[in-house]
Amino acid sequence: MAQQAGSAMYMAIVVEETVSGFHRETLWYGGDPENLASMIIDVMKDWYEPNKEKLNPAIIRYHKMLENKEKLTFDKLAKEGFKVDGKELRVQMTSNLMQIFAFVMGEICDIFGKRGEKIEDFHSLKEFREHFLTYYDLDDNLKAALNGVNPAALSRALVSIDIKYNYTGRHFQSGSEK
Repeated sequence: MAQQAGSAMYMAIVVEETVSGFHRETLWYGGDPENLASMIIDVMKDWYEPNKEKLNPAIIRYHKMLENKEKLTFDKLAKEGFKVDGKELRVQMTSNLMQIFAFVMGEICDIFGKRGEKIEDFHSLKEFREHFLTYYDLDDNLKAALNGVNPAALSRALVSIDIKYNYTGRHFQSGSEK
């Protein structure tokens, strides 16, 4: 496995869409491209396995690339994907801690912002933090993330966003998936 230079923490959103209206986003965070590939395989499993004999060759090649874990890198996973036969899968990825921090702030607005709050409504992190700590019951992981750009705190915040606050469930639309 080729290890990437830079931040040890990556965040990815795997987006699946079809022309029939199906849309699902799955959040991933970690430091190993093999784990991300395994998660993408799991995400594809519900429609790939029962249909693999009749899927477009581009989708089959993509799946095989994911299975070849020794040659995976984060750069390769971010560049690859497919858009064929009305299906699309893409990976939006970053290792930039400021982008991950901004994502966490945006999710705090989406989850708790009952007054329609958006990041751009606030003039400073201090104002944002004070507002959400005063008016909403953020869990400890999200509170800690608002203390600044700390990889450990951001990682725990992503766990809360993913599991406790059901990221995929909030970013899902069913369609007639074929």
